Amino acid sequence: MPTLHALLKLREGEELEVYPDSLKKPTVGIGHLVVPADKLEIGDKITAAQSAAFFKKDAAKAIAAAKSQAAKAGIKDTKFIVYLTAVNFQLGKKWHRKQKKTWALILDGKYEAAAVEAAKSAWYKQTPKRVKDFQKALRNLPQEAPAKGGNDGPSLRLA
Repeated sequence: MPTLHALLKLREGEELEVYPDSLKKPTVGIGHLVVPADKLEIGDKITAAQSAAFFKKDAAKAIAAAKSQAAKAGIKDTKFIVYLTAVNFQLGKKWHRKQKKTWALILDGKYEAAAVEAAKSAWYKQTPKRVKDFQKALRNLPQEAPAKGGNDGPSLRLA
């Protein structure tokens, strides 16, 4: 299983010059969406250290969201949570509000059905490799309803 850093770098790439993403939003580093506080514009360059700092901050938010979502779904599998973190990193921590059917199926422990549903999304049309990563992670979970309940969640390694 790849580390979170390796997975995201593979899927996002790393660019040290600010560029417009597919939605024309300024992006830099490993998928970092530029915000006004960054004081960066398309064409500006950053250092590898700045890219690492952006990644660390962005990944921490995605990890926290994934752990919370996994706890709600009763999933403790660390490998799955890495891929759920990748979903949060790419789509944002409110991804499940747009992917409602997929999320409902995950909550019901219907992981195969959730994997099938994910392929019906605009997300799949835009980034099929990432959806396939998530589908594989879903299909590796035990195909039965999880025991719902909170937990502290696993620790995830960034590198």
